[in-house]
Amino acid sequence: MRRLSTIAAVAGITVVLGAPVAGATGGKDGWVPYRTQPFDSVGRCSFTVHADIVQDEEEVRTDATFPDGSPRIQEFRGPLVIRLTNTANGKSAVRDVSGYGRVVYKQNGGAIWYFGQGVAIGIPIGNKAYPAGYYVVHGRSWYTIQPDGTRDIKDRLADVENMCRTLA
Repeated sequence: MRRLSTIAAVAGITVVLGAPVAGATGGKDGWVPYRTQPFDSVGRCSFTVHADIVQDEEEVRTDATFPDGSPRIQEFRGPLVIRLTNTANGKSAVRDVSGYGRVVYKQNGGAIWYFGQGVAIGIPIGNKAYPAGYYVVHGRSWYTIQPDGTRDIKDRLADVENMCRTLA
């Protein structure tokens, strides 16, 4: 499956992605419940960031698939609120990363994400295109992952908060 792991959410992307709810079937227009699980983000800040899910009512829909059946284009929408905690000092902050996201997975392993509202994105230490950090982005933004793993955020129409600084 070409979907990113530990993505925050749709709206929240280490992106913080969860998983479709077990037993969920296609609802209205193919939307099914999607739940982000608590997670630890390592290698984005100089400390581990733990995420707890405060509210999650996300949905996912697959618009196109590759010949093997794995998703090629997916949309995510809905409320997602997360509590991010610096595990070294205990400092935490709650952020609403609700919104809409659309991802196009490339056959070469890359992906292009578009976000229309909120998202949480982890950029690993050593990344070449965008500084490392764990970011909460509000507004229209684009997030790309190249086949070599390089990540970039295009945030010209968004407010960006580096949670590594906020939680330090």
